Amino acid sequence: MPQLINPPDVRPPHPIYSHVQLTPISPTSTLVTIAGQIGVPPDSATAASTFAEQVEIALDNLRKCLAVAGATPADIIKVTQYIVNLDPKDKSRLGAYTKFIGDHRPPSTLVGVAALAWPELLYEIEAMAIIHQK
Repeated sequence: MPQLINPPDVRPPHPIYSHVQLTPISPTSTLVTIAGQIGVPPDSATAASTFAEQVEIALDNLRKCLAVAGATPADIIKVTQYIVNLDPKDKSRLGAYTKFIGDHRPPSTLVGVAALAWPELLYEIEAMAIIHQK
């Protein structure tokens, strides 16, 4: 049976979704699905003012969501990043993402979008991971 989790140190989600879902896929493995990680600090109702700040906060939120599930960035099996008005030449998020993901290189998709859920949002990330119990 899937389990839904909302980390206490990540901004509470909208009432129609949860941040993290844990789905057992075998007796010793669990799929971790995380979506909707945006650049809004946990104690704020508004997004950070710059793209770079939003990327940093969203990645930190993703790290917290992984941690509450018992996972790390090294457990990620798929990432999707959404950027409003994507300029393929702009690599400004690359440093923060590379620092977050370390030496791990999971499949990743970068998607340019016209808008996200709120007008001030510029970046959103989702990921899937697998954790193995010993």
